[in-house]
Amino acid sequence: MTLSKASKAWSSAGVLAEAAARDRAAAARERLRVRGGIVLLGAALLLFWEYGLGLIVERRYVSSPSEVAARLADLALDGRLWGHIGVTLAEAGAGYLIGIAVGLAAALLLVAVPVLDEIAGPFLAAFYSIPKIALAPMFIMWFGLGLLPKVLLAALMVFLIVLANTMAGVRGISPGLVEVSRVLGARGATLVRTIVLPGAAPAVVASVRLTFSRAMVGAILGEFIAATQGLGFLIVRSSRQFETATVFAGIVVVAALVMLVNAAIRAVEARALPWSTERPRG
Repeated sequence: MTLSKASKAWSSAGVLAEAAARDRAAAARERLRVRGGIVLLGAALLLFWEYGLGLIVERRYVSSPSEVAARLADLALDGRLWGHIGVTLAEAGAGYLIGIAVGLAAALLLVAVPVLDEIAGPFLAAFYSIPKIALAPMFIMWFGLGLLPKVLLAALMVFLIVLANTMAGVRGISPGLVEVSRVLGARGATLVRTIVLPGAAPAVVASVRLTFSRAMVGAILGEFIAATQGLGFLIVRSSRQFETATVFAGIVVVAALVMLVNAAIRAVEARALPWSTERPRG
């Protein structure tokens, strides 16, 4: 009887191991297909840009991947590119951190004081609808031509998204769970720490992960208006001089930086909060 049970246990373990191996192999094949599709689509787009887009649009206005790559190499070798990257990353990074901190603090305040949420709600909705490009010249006039207006624009872009997603995450918490927690004695800071923050965490983490791109938009928007350094300055100056390859080179660098930073944030999130899958809004 003992041998029979042991053989059945070994048989069950073998079946489970075989099923797990099949799942891993299927997942690996799926990842390979996705990566292959990305490579093929990217290659097709580059080939179309190199050889086909000039048949639709005037060639001097679209440049080509080979010309953009050559221009990127020139900018990198003479050192100008790294200076522009450093300035834009400093502006976007500072605005990103400020926007996250202020957005979370404001959301927690509105959660802790519901009447304040009702009072401020219409004004926040109206402010959210304002096109941020309309604020950029005002920020330049108010705060000068240095880093400060770009940092504030980047922070504003991040603040609104973090605030909106944090509030949405809080509102998605089951009212029954909150009521039960209150019955059990949770009040004020304890309720926020034990129920509200864990419940809103997926939306908050997802918005924190993806808002760096908004910080870059804010910083570059400020550089478009008035700057002497930065990727936005490089793009605007090159467009005014009809240096199309340099314009696209700047755009490619911006996209690559956002992808790299988002990948780094996603890696940290996957290690710290592997269960977080909520998608942000905005």
